[in-house]
Amino acid sequence: MKVEFTIVGQVVSLKNNFRVIITGPKGKQHGDLKKSDEAKTYERAFRLQIPPAARVMFTGPLKVTIHAYYSWNGPDLECELPMDLMQAEYRRIPGKLRAIGVGKFEESEAERVLVTRGVYENDRQVREKHLIHHIDKANPRAEITVETIEPQQPSMLDDVPLLQTSATSDPF
Repeated sequence: MKVEFTIVGQVVSLKNNFRVIITGPKGKQHGDLKKSDEAKTYERAFRLQIPPAARVMFTGPLKVTIHAYYSWNGPDLECELPMDLMQAEYRRIPGKLRAIGVGKFEESEAERVLVTRGVYENDRQVREKHLIHHIDKANPRAEITVETIEPQQPSMLDDVPLLQTSATSDPF
């Protein structure tokens, strides 16, 4: 099974779109990374353009092909952000406090809630990637195909002969 769709707009590189910011109270400040405004804008536009028919929530191993059409020859061919954005989006809801005795409370387990269906559950399912760089000054875009594939490595325990031991084959 496969889905194909196009996302309009130039693919934004994840690795080149972080800014270092200083956070924390005075005296305990530290550096942190923050997505650039360009990356955040691309992220919102990308999620809005995924067609409902493509939000199938594939499970199992996948092959992804991305034809990235850039407006000029400068950007690196790097499609990690689109790969991340195709996965389902979840939020963690903190657990509720519950009484466990007189004056004693504990927090119940946090709950993971689906916010937005994705093309697949998680980008860890992608076992094969094909990235192709193109130039189209008038129409930068990403043409994406996601398809299921057979697992490359069947269970490691299936069809493995058991070790045969005998007193005569012992070298010691």
